[in-house]
Amino acid sequence: MNRQTDFAIAIAWPETYCKQPGSWYDSITHILGFSNNYYYKVGHAALVLVNSKTKKCHYFDFGRYHAPFQYGRVRSEQTDHGLKVNTIAQISQNGQRLENFTQILTELQLNHECHGEGALHASYCKIDFEQSYQKVLQLQKRSPIAYGPFKYKGSNCSRFVNTSIVAGKPDWIYIFKLKYFVLLTPTPLNNVNFLPKKVIIPKLLKTKAFCPIPIADIRKLKHTLEQPPKNDKIPDNAQWLSGEGSGSWFSINQDLDNFRIARYSPEGELECSGVFKQANINSFNINLPFQIDHLSHCQSVVVKQSENKILFKRLDHES
Repeated sequence: MNRQTDFAIAIAWPETYCKQPGSWYDSITHILGFSNNYYYKVGHAALVLVNSKTKKCHYFDFGRYHAPFQYGRVRSEQTDHGLKVNTIAQISQNGQRLENFTQILTELQLNHECHGEGALHASYCKIDFEQSYQKVLQLQKRSPIAYGPFKYKGSNCSRFVNTSIVAGKPDWIYIFKLKYFVLLTPTPLNNVNFLPKKVIIPKLLKTKAFCPIPIADIRKLKHTLEQPPKNDKIPDNAQWLSGEGSGSWFSINQDLDNFRIARYSPEGELECSGVFKQANINSFNINLPFQIDHLSHCQSVVVKQSENKILFKRLDHES
C-alpha cells in the first residue's frame, strides 16, 4: 500500500540575509568578502506539510527565534500562532497535485512572521505526512538546537527542511537528491530545486528590504537582540526575551490558581495570549523578582526565580 499520499512543500527565500553563526570560519569569510557586515545572504528555508485527509497545511521552520545565543528552535503554529496557515489545500481528484499551490504560497509570502525576504521559491513532492510530522516534533522537542551548518548535532533552516522531507519517505529519486546531491550542506534553494512543480512568487509585502549596516561594536555579535524601547502598547510588567533572529515581550499576571501570559511583538502587537498552569514542582511567587527565560513561546514559558526554573504550560489560548 502506498503511504505517500500527503505533500511536503519546500520553501526558500534566497534573498534573505542571516547573521553569521559565530563559527571559526566567520572571520575568514569576512576578510574574503563573503559576508556583508557580518551577515550572509544565504536565504531562509521553510516547510509546509499538507495532510491529505484533513487538507490542513502545517508550516514549520527553524531559526534563532527567542532562543539562546548560537541556538535555534523549530517554530510551528502551536509555538508561534502567527504561523497558522488559513488556506485549506485543494487536492486533485487523482491525489497527485495541489490545485491551489499558488494560493498557499501567496498567504505565506504575505505573512511577515515567516521572516522571508524577496521572492519566494517553492516546490513539492508526495510524502507520508505522519513520518515527516513526527520527525518535526522530535526536532521541536530537542530545541534549542545548536545553530550552524557544520555544528555537531546542530542544524539550520535548510538542514531542518531537508531532514524532515527525507523522513517522509518521498520517491527514491528525491531522497537520493536531498541526501547525496549536497556539496557541503543543504541550502534553501537546493531543497526546492530537487523537487518538482517549482513556482516563484514575487515579493508582495510593501516593506523595505533588510540590508546589513556596519556594526561599530562587534561585541554585539556575541549576544541576542538588544531590548528595544517599550511603548504604550506593552504592559509595564512585560519582560524582553530574544534570540539572534527575533524577540518579544512577555507579561505574566495571576489568574486565580493559574497565570495569564501574553506575548507582544517589539512594536507592542499582541502575538499570543492564554491561561497557563505551572507544570513542575518548583514554587513560584509572582510578587518576588523573576526573569523570563529560554525556551519560551506561545505554548510554554520558562521563568527563572532565585535558583529555580519554573515551567508553565498553556491550558488554552485566546489568540
